Amino acid sequence: MRRRRALIALLMVAGLLAPAAVAYAKYYAVPASLGSVLERTDGETPLAILLPNRLKLDYDGKVHASGGGEPRSYDLALTAAPNCGGANACFLVTFSAEHGGSPDFARMVGLRGGRTGYFKALSCGGSCSPPAIQWRSRGNLYTIQAKVPDSTTAGQRRRLVAAANAAIAAGPR
Repeated sequence: MRRRRALIALLMVAGLLAPAAVAYAKYYAVPASLGSVLERTDGETPLAILLPNRLKLDYDGKVHASGGGEPRSYDLALTAAPNCGGANACFLVTFSAEHGGSPDFARMVGLRGGRTGYFKALSCGGSCSPPAIQWRSRGNLYTIQAKVPDSTTAGQRRRLVAAANAAIAAGPR
């Protein structure tokens, strides 16, 4: 009898928590969320800035934009807190490019236009590193690293491949 009550209580708690996990994921309009940071960065770098129009993140709140560009690279970020500085607690997504860079990941995935992408799933050790995807275009290495609302490697890969394909399709910003 105690086991049955404990099981019922456990199932009730699990039922309450399951919808909450889904409720925290939200789509963000990437260029609009980056706002003036995107405009400024575009003036600082000659590299084509490739971004998806929207991206679903494992977060449901206000985002803060940061970043900048240089002659051979750019880095743009959306975070959950201002002045995040790449900390795990507030990291949401980064979009970056480096002229002449080499991929950091071995797992290859197919991308739009016959391109090869390089995918890395969520990895955790002393801290966690969100999943990422890289691809080459116009002599540049592009990277999207994001806290996506997928716990499986297949889900993370699907969502990041879609983001890379959307960025390629949208073209330079």
